[in-house]
Amino acid sequence: MSRVHLCLGRLADNPYTFEKSRVRVFSIEELCFFLRENAYLLDENIFTRGLFDWIGKECALPDLGQKLNMLLKNKEKPESFVTVIFEYTGYFDDREIRETQHLVEVSADVTLSEKQKARADYFLESRRYVLALQEYQKLLHDGEGLSPVFLGKVYHNMGCAQAKLFLFEKAAVSFEQASRLGGDPASLLSYLAAMRLHLKEQEYLNFLTEHPEYYEASLELEKLVVERKEGWTASRNESVVAEIKSAFFSGEEEKCGELMEGVLGKLEEEYRDYVVQ
Repeated sequence: MSRVHLCLGRLADNPYTFEKSRVRVFSIEELCFFLRENAYLLDENIFTRGLFDWIGKECALPDLGQKLNMLLKNKEKPESFVTVIFEYTGYFDDREIRETQHLVEVSADVTLSEKQKARADYFLESRRYVLALQEYQKLLHDGEGLSPVFLGKVYHNMGCAQAKLFLFEKAAVSFEQASRLGGDPASLLSYLAAMRLHLKEQEYLNFLTEHPEYYEASLELEKLVVERKEGWTASRNESVVAEIKSAFFSGEEEKCGELMEGVLGKLEEEYRDYVVQ
């Protein structure tokens, strides 16, 4: 049985916006959730007088806001602010508070580049692919002296964001770079997958003929493609696919068209969500 949380204060008339992550929060509970989910990204720039004044006024929690401003005046570390907020609200149990505190402490020893990557990865996982791309590109532009393995991870994830936006040619370039820098077999498979989607069938076969070193990897990719296709049709999409096939082979062109438009409409909506900034 899930825990029941009693809400504190009130919903803010004016939400607080975390500029770097482009996230808005409307209550102290939403703030707690944001801090917990992004513990690895937290630093002293997150905990400002503006945030604490917002807690006091907009959330109607003046005691908490005043206490946090006092910690700020005493130049306390980021984990101290997290602990005070969590203990005051009771939103998390002791174990969750300790875990979050530990993540914040550990992140203090992480380099700026690693934090930038973590922020970009957050956008990628949140399916905000345009923002993820911007962060990865900024990291590659600003980062100097980064290790090949680290750069390989950045290029790989950038390729994932590009592929999600159907930018397969650009994704292929990113995955190839990732494979060369990091040597991760997953990057090589992703490179071949992007090429397979970007090129016409015969062009892709010609490409493989010109690069015999990719032969074994291409066979592994084809196995994965078959597995993914079977998994897709055997999941929640099975009934939709069956209905479209039935309409098609029954000669019900109008019904078939309507069903396909419905599927495409949902995909278009998802795509718009992916590219929102």
